[in-house]
Amino acid sequence: MHEILLLAMQAGKLKEIKREGWLRVGIEQPENVACHSYRVAFLAMLIGDALNLDTEKMMKMALLHDLAEAMIGDITPHDMARKEKMEKEEVVMKKMLQGFEEYYRIWKEFVEGKIKEAEIMQQIDKLEMILQAHEYAAKYGKEKLKEFLEEEENIKHPFLVSLLEEMKSSFSSS
Repeated sequence: MHEILLLAMQAGKLKEIKREGWLRVGIEQPENVACHSYRVAFLAMLIGDALNLDTEKMMKMALLHDLAEAMIGDITPHDMARKEKMEKEEVVMKKMLQGFEEYYRIWKEFVEGKIKEAEIMQQIDKLEMILQAHEYAAKYGKEKLKEFLEEEENIKHPFLVSLLEEMKSSFSSS
């Protein structure tokens, strides 16, 4: 089978993997990893263009950032240490992206967070989770989602902070 089809089939597994953090706090019918990745990619497109960044690279980062979860599942900080998780993901991504060296390099740039696009993408990943937490909080109450909403302190980029403030205002008035 062609390597493109194999990789697409592996990525398709993300549609079946529920986000573990939401399951842990008792969210009924939580989003899956593919849904999260889609909205991260959508935000990457919008924010990358708004900030005149390399939007294409950001969208690739967004689509790749959780790809390893197709093989190892959605591992949260409650499941294992970040270092151990990153080591597992590294092994899986090397295997999955064999023959796709550019994508592996872009994924590594995201993980390392040293270029401006990667740095902001890590914050966009958090911003999407916070947005989802607010959406769930409207249905299930804020107390259940407190730990996710507290991630707001990790948003540092001024533009993202302004979006976050607008988001909080929007949800507090609804």
